[in-house]
Amino acid sequence: MTPKTFHRFAALTEMVTWSLLIIGMALKYSGTTDAVMPFAGGIHGFGFLTFAAITTLLWINNRWSPAQGIVGLGVSIIPFAAWPFTMWADRKGLLDGGWRFADTTGEPRNLPEKVLAQFVRRPARSIIILLIVIAVVFTALLLIGQPYDPDAIADRVN
Repeated sequence: MTPKTFHRFAALTEMVTWSLLIIGMALKYSGTTDAVMPFAGGIHGFGFLTFAAITTLLWINNRWSPAQGIVGLGVSIIPFAAWPFTMWADRKGLLDGGWRFADTTGEPRNLPEKVLAQFVRRPARSIIILLIVIAVVFTALLLIGQPYDPDAIADRVN
């Protein structure tokens, strides 16, 4: 899978999961049902972390500037912004090319490049490790809970 295809997949996943989350929020706060939120929130959280991880890999692989990388990560917190960012990055050529370190001729120079080289040279193992890391971070975030309690805020406002 090329970097462009990989990033498009991640952006599409992020966009679809945002849709699920917003539908779940609309159902919850309209008083229809709370049942969708745990599922939609969990799916979106996983999609968010996946997009962030893949964007970071492309930042390293394609040698994006710090500003491009930070914007690439930042768009994930704005609903539906990942896909337009990916299209913009594609037009600018930021997704062009293949994976660096795919052959064994180039040697990584620093820790991010070493991680990228492992990902490219051993993709199956790396994807499994990446999914495990995302699952661990996701679980830790679920255990911490949401950053605020909307019901408590509503009680203070009323």
